[in-house]
Amino acid sequence: MFLNGLFSILGTCGIITAAMAHERAYGGLIEINQEYTKALHMDFQHFLKEFVPMVAKKTKQLNKAYWILETTGSIDAADLKAELDAELRFLFNDPKVYAQLLAWERAGLEDPILKRQLNVLIRAFKQNQAPRALLEELAQKEAALAQSYASFRPELDGKVISENGIKEILKTETNEERRKRAWEVSKKIGPVLAPQILELVKLRNQIAKSLGYCDYFQMQLELQEVDAKWLLNMLDDLAKKSDKAYLGVIAELKTKLGDISPWFWTEPFCQEDPLDNKELDDLVEDVDISARSAAFYQRLNVNVDSILKRSDMEERPGKNQHAFCIHIDREGDVRTLNNVRSSIKWLETVLHELGHAIYEIGFDADLPWLLKEPPHMITTEAMALIAGRQAYKRDSLQFLVGKSLPTVEKGLKRRQLIFSRWVLVMTEFESELYRDPNQDLNALWWHLVEKYQKIPQPQNRSGASDWACKYHIGLAPVYYFSYLLGELFASAIQESLLKECNDTGLSNEKTGKFLQEKLFGPGNRMSWDELIRHVTGKPLTGDAWIKEFCS
Repeated sequence: MFLNGLFSILGTCGIITAAMAHERAYGGLIEINQEYTKALHMDFQHFLKEFVPMVAKKTKQLNKAYWILETTGSIDAADLKAELDAELRFLFNDPKVYAQLLAWERAGLEDPILKRQLNVLIRAFKQNQAPRALLEELAQKEAALAQSYASFRPELDGKVISENGIKEILKTETNEERRKRAWEVSKKIGPVLAPQILELVKLRNQIAKSLGYCDYFQMQLELQEVDAKWLLNMLDDLAKKSDKAYLGVIAELKTKLGDISPWFWTEPFCQEDPLDNKELDDLVEDVDISARSAAFYQRLNVNVDSILKRSDMEERPGKNQHAFCIHIDREGDVRTLNNVRSSIKWLETVLHELGHAIYEIGFDADLPWLLKEPPHMITTEAMALIAGRQAYKRDSLQFLVGKSLPTVEKGLKRRQLIFSRWVLVMTEFESELYRDPNQDLNALWWHLVEKYQKIPQPQNRSGASDWACKYHIGLAPVYYFSYLLGELFASAIQESLLKECNDTGLSNEKTGKFLQEKLFGPGNRMSWDELIRHVTGKPLTGDAWIKEFCS
């Protein structure tokens, strides 16, 4: 295959010869002078010129195949996605190229843009230094799992039902027995997916251990530039500081619902506020969610019409039932996938995904291809989460649908507290899953649900695979903590917007300009924690979020 000759191609092009000549001449003890530094930069720039276009081309092909897979559930698309995914991984698999990247890092690059690109490449190469057979197997298994997720639909009362249909029952059905059956049906996908997920977990761990890590979870944190000890301390501190406020929410739910068993919530994982949904959904009835969302972003002087034209907004059989945003080519082909129904949740979701989208089209035009991406999902999630919050803010909701509720912002506090506990469940579960995938995972799952969400385990769940029903466990691993850190950053951004633009509702062009210059424009020019300081003037803490939602 083409990749087998990658290093010889690079050598023939003369990409690494000058710096290597200096190393040979001095036996690795190089006197860094202007001539050497210039040669070093030229060598690396030559490498980028040859290597990056190959990565860009393969990434675009892969993203298009992924889009077809997620919008159709096609087996052929799954096979193509697996093939292209493996080919992209192989581009980062050559150990000789990886060694040269490390040599450039040791020698030192002074130009900050070149230095950051080198950092990005080293981390990409490091996680792909496993045997090619393992990388190919990983790509195949992930594509097969994605196809299973997209195509599965359970039955309720003899009829096929979608996730939207299950959620509709949980929101509106008054008969407890039918609610319970709908919740149980939502878990039917677990036994189908659990064996595939466990195979993936063990394969990911095998790759991580081959690279010197104790497990895949720890590897991913390091490669995402996240300190594991810092993260666990941050989440633990947040749990303690928000515990009293969350217990207040649980007390309110018990009073108003009479029971907090899982089927009394309006969403199968109990990660959303179950109160006021009918009243909020009534506000959205007959509203063109896409059109109103576009009008909302226009207030920031951002036109999202072309994004919406490329997007897939309606639900149908075979299609991924979740929502996401994807940048196909890093050249402006940004799309979102949604399954819109007339509900407050889908208004929030469309705003959220378009928040990702305006981040993606906001990178500085002069950034090199490798840096036209967020430095971490934390920063793009922050923008998306601020946007989604507007569905629960009185003034923004009034603009979006022409009506509001006086209690809507109290509901936003409940939503934040409820969701924060769900993130704690997901993060600790994933950590334990990769530490020991052979343990009783369903027992672990419900232990964490009871520990953080305070929701009792129902009867007859022993030996089930409820943990495997959550999309992110299988196909967006070591990601979920980004949502909560994104919420913390979102609250910190709001403080900056209030100070700089007198705005926390994304309501004017000055706010749009601030976000463009401070948050979007830099792309991956700096690490995520440096970007947070760039935007807010201070490191990430939970202080702004605690002040906003726990007081």
